[in-house]
Amino acid sequence: MRYLMLLLQARARGADPGPPGVELFTWFENAWSLFPVVHLLVLIYATYLLGSLFGGLVLLVVDLFLVAVIPASLAVLAITRSPVECLRPRAVIGLIFRCGIDYWVAPAFMLIATILIWWLGTLQVFDFLLEFVSFYLLFVFFGLLGGLIRPFGLDRELGIPEPREPDVEQVREQLDKERRKVLNHAYGFISRDNRAGGLEHVYAWLAHDPDPESAWSWFADQMLRWEINDAALPFAQQYLSRLLQAGEQAPAVKLMMRCRSASKAFRPLPEDAALMLAAAEYCHNDELISFLR
Repeated sequence: MRYLMLLLQARARGADPGPPGVELFTWFENAWSLFPVVHLLVLIYATYLLGSLFGGLVLLVVDLFLVAVIPASLAVLAITRSPVECLRPRAVIGLIFRCGIDYWVAPAFMLIATILIWWLGTLQVFDFLLEFVSFYLLFVFFGLLGGLIRPFGLDRELGIPEPREPDVEQVREQLDKERRKVLNHAYGFISRDNRAGGLEHVYAWLAHDPDPESAWSWFADQMLRWEINDAALPFAQQYLSRLLQAGEQAPAVKLMMRCRSASKAFRPLPEDAALMLAAAEYCHNDELISFLR
């Protein structure tokens, strides 16, 4: 069933589904693709229950209704990967109306395939032949359904809601939380007299931060707030070097003055001394020029 859903999804996007992979045999990969089992159980149980309670006519009406809507529900599931969305009547009906007359090829095929399998069963043919035909028709059905919805670009239109992306503020809040965890972990190293380990932990995060420039500024600002600046000032030296190498003279002078307010002995790295002096002259900061000279 999981591979059939991946087949449907690939055909809907005009892609090649590829061979089955080991991820199909794990519970936590593509869990949404197991949801068609619910469709199957509903169809079987409805047939059993209504057949035993009301007989043929009601059973026929309900089964025809399920045959009409299940393909659309499966298509919505393949597009959105959302089990909740594929049960929403608005999404299912919207897909049917969007595809128009072409959609009804899928329910018709599903109905004909079911009748054919039932007929073969009455002939008492070899079990392997019945299973082969059943699986073949099943694969054809999912491939056909994907091919029917592909021309309409339903993964981009149709009124099926796109997954909501978090806004900029939410992304920023989440990133700040992650950075805070890194900083707290680094402080744990530094408080146990392992300054090198703490700084290395921060540098490792900075190598993968999605916004490294703001990350360097954020970490420098937070670390300079610490009462003990043994680790903050070496980190600020590295950040100052980045600013100078990037030609950010005004931010470099601002950072330099803040670090000097924390420690009068603070100096840029020896290789950055000339650039720092040029930045101080550019900003006309006489106090800093005198100190650097």
